[in-house]
Amino acid sequence: MFVQLNTLIVDADPTNREELAHFLGQFGLNVIGQLANCETLATLLSHGDAPQLVIINLDPNTSDNLHKVGTLPRQFPNISFFLMSSVLDPGLLMEAMHLGIREFIPLPIPEEKFAAAIERVANMLGMGKRSKLIHVVPTVGGCGSTTIACNVAAALCGSGKSSLLDLDLIGGGVASYFNLQPRYTIADVMESSDKVDKQLLDNALTVHAHSKLSVLARPELPEDTQRVTAGGMTRLMHVLNRLFDFVVVDSVMSIDPLYQTLIRQADVNLIVMQLNVPSAKNAERFVAALRRMGIEASKIRIVVNRYVKKGWDIAPEEIERVLGLKINYLIPNDFKSAIAAINYGDPMVLSNPRAEISASLLELASSLNPRAVAA
Repeated sequence: MFVQLNTLIVDADPTNREELAHFLGQFGLNVIGQLANCETLATLLSHGDAPQLVIINLDPNTSDNLHKVGTLPRQFPNISFFLMSSVLDPGLLMEAMHLGIREFIPLPIPEEKFAAAIERVANMLGMGKRSKLIHVVPTVGGCGSTTIACNVAAALCGSGKSSLLDLDLIGGGVASYFNLQPRYTIADVMESSDKVDKQLLDNALTVHAHSKLSVLARPELPEDTQRVTAGGMTRLMHVLNRLFDFVVVDSVMSIDPLYQTLIRQADVNLIVMQLNVPSAKNAERFVAALRRMGIEASKIRIVVNRYVKKGWDIAPEEIERVLGLKINYLIPNDFKSAIAAINYGDPMVLSNPRAEISASLLELASSLNPRAVAA
């Protein structure tokens, strides 16, 4: 759960204030001020740049501090007030509710309940939107997962705002596929990962003119990959999830913490393979790892790329037996169309939609679109 809300902290203990500010940063809350008491709170909330959320620690003088909060919640109805205390007295809770307090958080803070409270505030402010996250994972190099990710992302633009993130940090080719020359990359966003917002991403994302797809490219320099961190990725993904209807990630086969974040958050982990022994072995290993991570089978889909009706090394039925999963999609082999799309910098689903491979990719994208399924 990650929502960027301008937040004000009120706590008598300066150490508590700093610790709370750090804790809130993990949820994306932007702490714009810290106060030791409520004396000047009303004045600050009257300004044009008032916070959206005020978090007040009532301890140690719980009852007195609650009275000082007084009419503020009703005086500023557009601001959410959270009260915290280690004292869980029923009378205190009833009085807080009577004053119009949105949430009462017991101390120490229970993270799940706090996240749910933030979610409720986000929904109230119209920030509760969440995209569908599609994580595309190749089982071997050159299996065509980038082609699938790029075409699926471009196709989904017809149903809503879509973005494509290149997380093959060394060898990724998303920008090249669309013939883009981005000014900024994911590494640049990481430097500001503690304050990622819509304005920052609007500057960092490169838009493909034909599809209107927003692309965040891999780092230009291999050494810049070290700037991409799991914490920064978590913040980035949650902001993307609230700005777009669909987020497609062209990834790599890894369970490094950086990629575990995506695996767990993804609505669909799209495993791309070919009908040969190296690809099948890697698919088996990776699917087993996902199961050990507790990923449900419903969030794993198998895509066989470059499928031909004759000439494969391993039968599709054998793949399904080994993986314990059905093959969900068979993408036909059309090397000529795929290379032409790369050379022209335009995805096949747009430049050559009547080709058999384009029809297959459009069908794949449609199946990943909950709106299309509902229709």
